[in-house]
Amino acid sequence: MAGNHIILGMGYGDEGKGVFTDYLSSRLDRPVVIRFNGGHQCGHTVRHADGHFHVFSNFGAGSFRQVPVFFSRFCTIDPMGIVREFNALQRLGVTPVLFVDPLAMVTTPFDKFYNVNDRANLAHGTVGVGFGATIERNQGPYKLYAQDLLFPTVFHRKLEAVRDSYRARLKARGLECCLEALELEIMRIDQFRREVELTREIISLLTEQQLFSMGFENHIFEGGQGILLDMDFGVFPNVTRSNTTSKNAFEILRRNNICRDSDVYYLTRAYQSRHGNGWMSSEGYPVTLVNNANETNGPGGHQGEFRTGVLDTDLLRYALQCDANFAENAQKHMVISCLDQVTTFQYLTAGNLVTVPDRDSFLKQIARCDAIWTNQGPGSETITQWR
Repeated sequence: MAGNHIILGMGYGDEGKGVFTDYLSSRLDRPVVIRFNGGHQCGHTVRHADGHFHVFSNFGAGSFRQVPVFFSRFCTIDPMGIVREFNALQRLGVTPVLFVDPLAMVTTPFDKFYNVNDRANLAHGTVGVGFGATIERNQGPYKLYAQDLLFPTVFHRKLEAVRDSYRARLKARGLECCLEALELEIMRIDQFRREVELTREIISLLTEQQLFSMGFENHIFEGGQGILLDMDFGVFPNVTRSNTTSKNAFEILRRNNICRDSDVYYLTRAYQSRHGNGWMSSEGYPVTLVNNANETNGPGGHQGEFRTGVLDTDLLRYALQCDANFAENAQKHMVISCLDQVTTFQYLTAGNLVTVPDRDSFLKQIARCDAIWTNQGPGSETITQWR
């Protein structure tokens, strides 16, 4: 049966959205994956049939199943990342299909440079790939769209304007930024220009209307990051410049008159996690993890430490409340991943730590939707419906 399937994280990201996208891609008839928030800064880990793990950032997590992906106008794209990841996937025997909305926002080396040299941004937490800087820039006059990639003369002039805008911003910050300003002046972008040319051969521009006229039976909306990082609902300033609820997905469906049943899948690990700075309610209640050799989140880098704690049911309820403003009558599911990584079953409720004797008792206490799915491993083959 044809339908809409919206995948959301209930926390701060890293909840297994890539694995569940891979799962639905393997089960549904004639699907397409739609990226409706975030962009190239997301990292969705999926296991290939040969046992290799790949972190999807510039392509959809259904690509191992030959499912095409559409990056909407709410998303950013990175030409350098597209070329690099396309080549990596081809080495795995996969030729991914990437559709891009003409109004998707393009990240440049200047955005990345500013992203990692902006002291306030570093304090708030950043992946360091220019996502936030790209969104901020496109909210002003220095816009750069995917459609511009197909018009080299226009693109190169706009790229110079982007560089000029960052020159002005660094100059306004005064002498303390003189070294950064010098680095910006001497930065070479020859490789970026070459990869823009290659990107033109990899992507296909499609409007939303054209996408929905192609006859896909199932629309898998692959969310980025998590609801607790939402720009409208997260705890400022440690939020993302994106709506991480189902808001954008339903906006796309409404304006294209797509009237199909919708299912929303709310994902969480069996414990709380956060990669980067910011408040985390259960940080004082650490968990002992096992079977996590395939964890792709690590310490260091621009994003900061990867932290874990017991699951907080109050925050699960908060995430559901945030999304209730948009999901309305959709069928709601909860997906609990990484159950094989916990040695004891504990959770927080109203600030109190509760320990239960076994897995089923744990699931009964944390369940917040009628339909509950679980995953006991790192891949999609261990996903089952609990009730």
